Amino acid sequence: MNRLSNRKRAKILHLLVEGVSMRSISRVEDVSIVTVAKLLKDAGEACRKHHNRTVRELPGRRHFQCDELWSFVYAKEKQAASADPWDVAGTVWTWTALDSDSRMIVAYHATQSRGVRSATKILRDLKSRSKQMPDIAADGLESYAVAAKRVFGPRYSLTQGKGDGTNSNFERSNLTVRMGNRRYTRKTNGFSKTLARHKALLHLQFTHYNFCRIHTTLRVTPAMEAGIDDTLRDLEWIVDLIDANTPKPKKPGPKLGSKNRKKA
Repeated sequence: MNRLSNRKRAKILHLLVEGVSMRSISRVEDVSIVTVAKLLKDAGEACRKHHNRTVRELPGRRHFQCDELWSFVYAKEKQAASADPWDVAGTVWTWTALDSDSRMIVAYHATQSRGVRSATKILRDLKSRSKQMPDIAADGLESYAVAAKRVFGPRYSLTQGKGDGTNSNFERSNLTVRMGNRRYTRKTNGFSKTLARHKALLHLQFTHYNFCRIHTTLRVTPAMEAGIDDTLRDLEWIVDLIDANTPKPKKPGPKLGSKNRKKA
């Protein structure tokens, strides 16, 4: 089976994080859309594992901003009830936690719920990645207040509300996500057909944002600013992550000949 070169795969991944649709990439790069989908799946899994492995033990008392981004899978909420998908359909909320100092997306997850359970999950994930008790600012969603008491204790103080500059960095981060991820572009037909593919592009995009993209204000990547990494990464580095995460096929053993079978 023919295999795409590292440079070709890196270019396809680059187009994905720049908001180009999968079918457009298939036409421009003259590859099958099945190939693009398989590469996205492998990249998403490799990036997910890398994020969970490396974004840990953040030093000092960190200041985080939490928010949710709206999108949908397969069909919008009005048509979801009448849709016949093989996966979930309807609204999907992406919960994210941004480190205000380094601009790094530290924790995230996508779910159809916007309730206390999802808020608890993102705050627990955030707590597990910080050495000290974090300072957290969020919008006025009540789920955050309830979840914060569960995760950090009844005396924990959570900053909530918008309009005071609390979430200014996050608004810019949200714009970056919507501009670079076609699934989040308003009034688009570039939505995902399955939740798994939706999540795969999130894993790829956030790894690219954290490790490969220089922040204009910081002049380094968020991962470098946070002390997680000391090198500017590129898309071929993500290709290397894919190869390292892909198990090598086992070599077939020697076939027993007729003489060997008789001796056995």
